[in-house]
Amino acid sequence: MRVLVTGGAGFIGSALARALVGTGHDVVIADNLLTGKRENVPQGAAFVEIDVADGDALASLPGGGYDVVAHLAAQSSGAIGQTNPYADMRTNVGATLLLSRWAIERRVPRFLYTSSMTVYGQGNRQPVDETAPCMPVSYYGASKLAAENYLRLAAGDGLNVTCLRLYNVYGRGQNLGNLYQGMASIYLAYLLRNVPVPVTGSLDRYRDFVHVDDVVEALLLALHRPATSSLVYNIGVGKSTTVRDLLRILIAAMELPKDPPIEEGAGSPSDVFGSVANAGRACKELGWSPRVELTRGLGDMVAWAKALQ
Repeated sequence: MRVLVTGGAGFIGSALARALVGTGHDVVIADNLLTGKRENVPQGAAFVEIDVADGDALASLPGGGYDVVAHLAAQSSGAIGQTNPYADMRTNVGATLLLSRWAIERRVPRFLYTSSMTVYGQGNRQPVDETAPCMPVSYYGASKLAAENYLRLAAGDGLNVTCLRLYNVYGRGQNLGNLYQGMASIYLAYLLRNVPVPVTGSLDRYRDFVHVDDVVEALLLALHRPATSSLVYNIGVGKSTTVRDLLRILIAAMELPKDPPIEEGAGSPSDVFGSVANAGRACKELGWSPRVELTRGLGDMVAWAKALQ
C-alpha cells in the first residue's frame, strides 16, 4: 500500500509513518517542518518539505498512484489559533480542502483526517459521543470542524473519508520544545527544567489522555478498511483526569518533591473546562480499544524525556 502522510515529521504523524514503514508499506511524508523535525522521518520513507496549504506545492509530491492519504498536518495549538485565527484557518481548513480535491482528482480511494475533541466545545454532558452538538469555543476547534465539513462534501464526491476526533494525545516523541501545544508535554518540559510550572485555569479542569500508540492503532485500523461505517469517531480512553492529578502523576514519575512550584494563572474562555470521550463507536465499528494506562504511559514518557537530557 502506498500512503501519503502529511505532518509525518511531527509527533503523531511520525509514529504512524514508522508503523507503516515497519510493516512494509510505501510511505511518502509531506511536512513544512514548522513544528515537525526532519530527524523524526523514519528511514525508508520518502520526504518532501512542502506546505500542503499551498496548492501549487502539491505538484512537488512524488508522482504515481496513492492508496491512502493520512492527513495529520495541522496547526494544533489552541493558543496560537486565538492569536492568529487566519493562519489557523489557512493551515487547518485550506490545506484539508486542497488536499481532498487533490485526492479526488487523482482517484485516491481513501482519506483519513485527524480532527479534535475541541469541535464539541463546552456544555455537552460528559462523556460525549459523536451525536453531540458541535459548538466550538475556540478558533482552533472551529477550524477543525470546518475541515470536517469540507470532507463531508468530499465524501459526497466519492472520497472514502474517515475523521478521527482525537482527545489529549501524549507519549514519547512529543515535542518538548513546543510550549503551546500538548498539556502533558508542556508540564513535563517545565518540570525537567526545574522551574515553576505555569498552569492557566483551574487545577480541577479535566481531560481524557490517550497514548500515541493507541492513536496510531486507531489510525491503522481505519486505514486498512476500504471505508468505514461512520464519518467521525472519537478516539479517547473515556476516563477523566484532572490537571491536578496529571501533575501528581508526572511529579511521582520524575521522583520529585510532592509540591514543586506551580504558578496558577487565569484561564481562557477558549479553553473548555472538561472533556471526556465516549469511544464506543470506534470500539464497535473499528474494533479499537485503548491499551496504555495513563500512569504507565506517562512513566514511559518521563523515562524517554530524561534520556534526552
